[in-house]
Amino acid sequence: MQAYYLLTRATAGWLLFYTALLPAQPRDGADFFESKVRPILISRCGSCHGDKTQMGGKRLTSKDGMHRAGVVMAGNPDESPLIKAIRYDGKAKMPPTGKLAEAEISVLEKWVAGGAVWPDTDTGAKPLATGVHWAFQPVQNPPAPTVRDNTWPRSDIDRFILAKLEEKGIKPVRDADKYALLRRVTLDLTGLLPAEKEMEEFVNDSSSDAFAKAVDRLLASPGFGDRWGRHWLDITYFAETTGYGRRIPLPEAWRYRDYVIDSFNQDKPYDQFVREQLAGPKEGHKGKPDESALAATGFLVLGPWSWGSYDRAQTLLDAADLQVDLVGRSMLGLTLGCARCHDHKFDPIPNKEYYGLIGIFLSTKTLSLNHFGDGGVNMVRLPETTELVKHYAEDLEKYDKRLAEAEAAEKVFKKEREEVEKRITALKANPAGKENDAAIKAAEEELAALKKKSEFAGDKQILEFVRYRKPRLPSVYAAEDLDQPMDTRIASRGDAHQLGEFAPRGFLSAVNYGKPPEIEPVSSGRRELAEWIANEKNPLTARVYVNRLWHHLFGDGIVASTENFGARGDAPTHPELLDYLATRLVANKWSTKKTIREIVLSRVYQLASTSDSKAAQVDPDNKLLWRSNRRRMEVETIRDAMLQAGGNLDAGRGGPSLPFSPRNIHTIAPFFFEDDSVIGDAIKNRRTVYQPVMRNSQMTPVDILNLFDFKDPDQVIGTRIPTVVPTQTLYLLNSPFVKEEARLLASGVLGDGKLDEAGRVSKIILRALNRPATERDVQQAREFIAKAGGEPAEAWTRYCHAILVSSEFLYRR
Repeated sequence: MQAYYLLTRATAGWLLFYTALLPAQPRDGADFFESKVRPILISRCGSCHGDKTQMGGKRLTSKDGMHRAGVVMAGNPDESPLIKAIRYDGKAKMPPTGKLAEAEISVLEKWVAGGAVWPDTDTGAKPLATGVHWAFQPVQNPPAPTVRDNTWPRSDIDRFILAKLEEKGIKPVRDADKYALLRRVTLDLTGLLPAEKEMEEFVNDSSSDAFAKAVDRLLASPGFGDRWGRHWLDITYFAETTGYGRRIPLPEAWRYRDYVIDSFNQDKPYDQFVREQLAGPKEGHKGKPDESALAATGFLVLGPWSWGSYDRAQTLLDAADLQVDLVGRSMLGLTLGCARCHDHKFDPIPNKEYYGLIGIFLSTKTLSLNHFGDGGVNMVRLPETTELVKHYAEDLEKYDKRLAEAEAAEKVFKKEREEVEKRITALKANPAGKENDAAIKAAEEELAALKKKSEFAGDKQILEFVRYRKPRLPSVYAAEDLDQPMDTRIASRGDAHQLGEFAPRGFLSAVNYGKPPEIEPVSSGRRELAEWIANEKNPLTARVYVNRLWHHLFGDGIVASTENFGARGDAPTHPELLDYLATRLVANKWSTKKTIREIVLSRVYQLASTSDSKAAQVDPDNKLLWRSNRRRMEVETIRDAMLQAGGNLDAGRGGPSLPFSPRNIHTIAPFFFEDDSVIGDAIKNRRTVYQPVMRNSQMTPVDILNLFDFKDPDQVIGTRIPTVVPTQTLYLLNSPFVKEEARLLASGVLGDGKLDEAGRVSKIILRALNRPATERDVQQAREFIAKAGGEPAEAWTRYCHAILVSSEFLYRR
């Protein structure tokens, strides 16, 4: 054991030096505050603790007032008096007129947990007053710059990068070796490790287009959609449950996930992808909608809605606010939600234009507030086919049989209970005595056991679950226009009950590239919104998208704030390159695959991750890309790669993933998933993108997701901020999942009788780390195995465990 921990410490030392970071909020805490926190403080706290009245001497509507009140402990919601009060946990219960909605409590908890960011937005600063911000200017088609070293670039992308490096007097490092390069591009394009055969073919291919052939193979792989579909899901509210606090099932949500994955695998043009998610599918053959895109508007309706709120008007307004914020961040790179209570403090987005967008979504069916059996999300029936109706009839027949069995079993339990109750009544009618008292006690214990079995572990639980899971014809969660769309009125401070002037449905005047489409009175405006965004002349759409692609390939976007291209966002490091890529995207008919192919075939993408002292001094953050960024893999890739290394990765794809079972479902209405829900065997070894995503991510059934910065489905997060904390180390060292994959990796190698000790090490290193083993690797392994002692299988399992938790395995290099 000592040798095991020594090697683990040597190979995974990065984990033992940790920084305890605060729980993640959106990248720009100021945006979160303005769009979510400030409206609650003003509308729910301001009447008693606002500008005019400060009961108890506390003012909670200004930064200075909140500080003086002393009711917030940044980073520690459980110890903050404000949070205790709104939870009704202590003596103070605020507001005294009634507890806040769970959604509002959740927002304030996240705000405090993330450091209670309160931006200085009351300074009167107007960053855009001196001209048009770069992001609102038309996309240019800049020529590639001239460079002094014409031997280095392989593409125009390289010329844009090299020109900046030459300005600073630094040079790029050497190219990555073939093993490192293939591992990198395979992880980036598919989220998986390269197979041994793929490595052998690539390394032995000396042709000039060897890498291009590998890239084309990866782009055609189903894994491409799995990987890049997950990237897109990060900038949506996608989850398979809804509600705050309780996890109300959304049984058909997987259809949107599969739509996204299939769209990337089909290389659906991005402009079409945008249109479908906002407006739904166009009519296809014989005037029927494209069935493959019926689930597309799940983008809009699968959200963290406040389930079961009694305030219908506020619920609908809050849902529309989340939708506007979603569209702004994901497609336009703008923090539109910051204009909910007032004109945007930094960007040219008037409060009235924000409500013009709100009107589009208030004219859209998102929630069915009278039917919460499916989380209250609007549903649209899939077109009925002969095969579908046949399957439905078969499922219904099975259901009827199962229901009859459950009802019969419950009758048996009921009869048993009644018999015991009669016996107790008869015993109590007899004269008191020790024997009689003992008989009564035994009968009462028997009755208690029967009741417990019937209600919580027996057939009544199963009976309610069977009734809950009654088959139905398949439907999708989708948006539809209201029968009577209409403009909305400006809600003062975001309060649905304090309404001002009407705001006509429309778009943003700051994004001015020509006359915007006119919204028909009988239309919600979603289709016109889709056309306005997915227009090649829109200065934001293509820029924002290619920036996301660049971010996922290099670790940072050309604009680092991927969700914010406004004044509070980061300036582009290479503005001409950004416009070049946006122009190329449109020229290539909005093809994601062609854009990615052009980027990864550039020389800058293929650089090694080694350092250079001079370059590091000039550009320590590698903003100019003189080397490749070395970064830890996302949690999905870590899990999938471990399954793959152990030969335990299930190739199954698509379809439902929620773990419906009597054990997991709380079957007293409203039905919801228990906190300790477990995943069924049928999907537990599939890729992580096909595992269930439940809100309240700290209780996700896939335990590794709870520790390694999986995206919060209640937020739009295109840039995950990695943390390094002690619990990650403890998980990697002690998790049954990691140990099992290590055992499988070891047994697979030990089962090959042709391999000697050095051959086993070579096989393990090649399979897990994707490079040939060195003499040092072999020597370390021999020393480790010798010191570990015990059975060979156990010693080799420990060695494989050390490899799987090493920084070389966990990092993309």
